[in-house]
Order: sequence, then C-alpha cells, then structure tokens
Amino acid sequence: MRHQGGPDPAGRARRLDPRRIRTAEGSKALSISIEPIDLRYLGLPGAIACWLCRGDGRAVLIEAGPARSMEQLSSGLAEHGLAIEELDACLVTHIHLDHAGAAGHLAERGVPIHVHEFGVRHLVDPSKLLSSATRIYGAAMDTLWGETIPAPEAMVHPVLDGQELVFGPLRFRAIETPGHARHHHVFELDLGDESVCFSGDAAAMLLPNTDFISIPTPPPEFNLQAWKETIHRLRNGSWSRLHLTHGGSVEASSDHLSRLETELEEQVEWIRAWSEEGIDRRELHSRYRQALIERARACEIDDQTFDSYASEHLLGMNISGIQRWLGQQEQESDG
Repeated sequence: MRHQGGPDPAGRARRLDPRRIRTAEGSKALSISIEPIDLRYLGLPGAIACWLCRGDGRAVLIEAGPARSMEQLSSGLAEHGLAIEELDACLVTHIHLDHAGAAGHLAERGVPIHVHEFGVRHLVDPSKLLSSATRIYGAAMDTLWGETIPAPEAMVHPVLDGQELVFGPLRFRAIETPGHARHHHVFELDLGDESVCFSGDAAAMLLPNTDFISIPTPPPEFNLQAWKETIHRLRNGSWSRLHLTHGGSVEASSDHLSRLETELEEQVEWIRAWSEEGIDRRELHSRYRQALIERARACEIDDQTFDSYASEHLLGMNISGIQRWLGQQEQESDG
C-alpha cells in the first residue's frame, strides 16, 4: 500500500495528522480546530472516523459512528480532554448504521442529534432501519454494528437543505446531497477565510492512505443520476477540503470527484452487462470482486488489505443496490 505522509503534489488523498488539523493563518481565520476521531472499526485504522470540531469552548461531533464503537469514541474524545456529555451536538450526514448507529447512545447521554428531516423517525424508532440492515448483514448484525437503541424524540432535531446550525464560532450549513441515500446531507463549516466540507458518503470512501475509491451503493436508495448531480454540487462548492467519514481527507481541487463519477458509471455498467448475461449471483459477485481487486492492485494495495476494508457484505450490498436501481430504470422506460 502506498503511504502518503504529507500533502500530495496532485492534491490527492493524504494521511491525516492524528493530532490536529487547524485553520490556516489569515486575517479572517477563526480559532477553530478539526480533529479526526478514528474509531478503528473492526480493528481497521481509518475505516470509520468521526470529526470533532471545536472553537471558543464549544464542541460539535460530525457523525456518531456505529453503536459497537462507543468505547472507541469515548476514549478518542478523552484523548482531546472531552467527555461525551460535554459535546454541544452531533451532526449526522445520514442514518446508516456506520454513521448514526450510536446516535441513540449519544442522545441518551444528553447530546442533541441533528439529522436530515427524513431520518428523524428512524433514529427515534430504528426498527425499520434495523430490519433493512438485517436483510443485508444477517447473523453478522451484532458483530458488525452492536446494539442500536432508540434516541429520545426530544433529542433529535430535523435539518433542512441550506439550514445553518450555529454553536458559538462553529457555523455549519447543511446541503442536500442524495445518491448514496435519499436522506443525505453534507455539512459545510465556515472557517472565516475558507470553509471545509464533511462529506459523509457523498464523496464515497477511500482505502486509508491510498487513492483507491470505494463506492457504497446500498439498496433501496442508491440512485446514479442523483449521485452525479450531488457530485456536480460538491464540485461547485467553495470549500477547500472534503473530510470523508471513511478514509481521510482530500483537497476539493483534486481529481477525486471526477474519478468518483467515472467509478460510479463504470461499476453500474459492469453490473448491467453481467446481469444481462444471465450469470448467477455467485459468478457475478466473483467477477465484481476480481475487477475491484485489479484496480486495488494498481494502487499498490495487496489482496488481504482489500478484503479487510471491502468486505463481502459491502460487495454484495453494492450489487443489490445497483441491480435495484437498474430495475427501476427499466420499469420507468417500459412505463
């Protein structure tokens, strides 16, 4: 695996400084810090991170992470001198279990949760969310995600497109970004002389310390056209960096978004072509994995590392999500 210890001359993904990321010096720069909290999900560095934003005694967490990672989240915050109860808020980009599975636990400990308006009811009553996830993960649910609990209704606040969320000097703006999920926001943070964007899954995922883009296309809401429109929106944003939930941070001026769009289009075409051949699910899964492994090898990622981060569950989920979207497109064209 190719490691990138500093800024890449091409502006591509780089390894996060585990200590601190600060705003650049400048006459308008605010005194705000942005800290990655690596949850080391399933023992994998960089697989899932929350982002801790602090300024003038206020502290806001971006993403709650999965319920099974509560201990890692608590210890990660403690390394920065904070207890969970001292957080002013948690902003979740969407309600999938790797991003919001711990929301109920945080809310139970007094942390207000801010989420897309469509996601509120699923955090208050996660039964449908868990049922949908169980269809994908089956008996591995508890091992992968831990105990997801309901959040008290009074602690969950709906967020609308364009809404500002202000906590002292921390000024966030929610931006509607569907494609991966219908209920997805990214959050722009104003740093005074620049801004950054916390992109959730809208800018997909990176295998940490590499340029390999991993796309999550889950059923039932993956939508290629909506995601391409989201990429256009991200590309036209004024932010200097995209902070991903999975895999690190990239410069907004890099080729990451263009490569993501190409990757989405090509993977949808793979699944379309293989499905039209009439091959069985096992063979389709095998071809998909092999195609991705070949791309990972080109990024100097060994097969074992690829399989650790791009699990069988993820690949199967991607196939199901793309096939569902293709089926919807076919129905619409027939109608």
